[in-house]
Amino acid sequence: MKNLSKIIFLFIAVLFASCKEEEEMYYDGDSFVQFNKGTSSNAFVVAGTNSLNYDINYGVLKGVEGSHQVKLVFDQSKSTAVLGTDFQIVTGTDEISNGETMGKFVVKLLETGATQSGKKAVFRLESSSLPIAAFNNEFTLNVSLTCPISYFVGDFSNTATWWNAGPGGAYEIVENPAVPNQLLVKDFWDFGIDLVLNYNPTTYVVSVPDQNTGAFVAQYNGYIFAKPSTDATQVSTFNPCTRQMTLYINYYIQGVGSYGNQTEKFSGL
Repeated sequence: MKNLSKIIFLFIAVLFASCKEEEEMYYDGDSFVQFNKGTSSNAFVVAGTNSLNYDINYGVLKGVEGSHQVKLVFDQSKSTAVLGTDFQIVTGTDEISNGETMGKFVVKLLETGATQSGKKAVFRLESSSLPIAAFNNEFTLNVSLTCPISYFVGDFSNTATWWNAGPGGAYEIVENPAVPNQLLVKDFWDFGIDLVLNYNPTTYVVSVPDQNTGAFVAQYNGYIFAKPSTDATQVSTFNPCTRQMTLYINYYIQGVGSYGNQTEKFSGL
């Protein structure tokens, strides 16, 4: 009986939670217009591509009745980007039709106006026939110039180092043809042993996969390994345009201890 009571109780609880979830998802108010996929985003214009078309999405809280126009309005007073110089509005007016809940605008981001330090463009929504939500009605697009990975790879100088006897060593950094978004610093650990690096192709943040350097320390009867810095404030990155890379690496011997978080810097030649 006790088990049966538990089963009945669980069934009622699940049924109640299900009904409650449906009730919370139901909306029968006005079709308020809002930016429905976040109120800020980052966009990167790749050098050599001239421009980038970027979609800005919006939506309503419930399907509309009839057809309505919604406008994307640029707010220069809150922006550092300039309309016509840094970007163009390709589709600034959208029509949302009967029963629809989503729409989009298109802006063209221009390479000629993009900078590596970045600019921001702030937008809001307007409609003469639909109410505008008091929330999520300002969208900030942060636009920066970046370069393709082909600009970055090549010959480098190891300008700051813990691993080597001193700075000034020359290395080639290449893409790994077998693994997407992976770089190899050729022969960095030793001849035939490459430093392996994974990177985010959007942010150019670098992660150092745990790897054996191949250096054996007889005193401790173990190899030196490398992994990301254990300090969360030390984020390894590279700039594909300036061809500068800074790595924060934790060197350690398994089961023995760590040499601490160290810095390796590379500058394109």
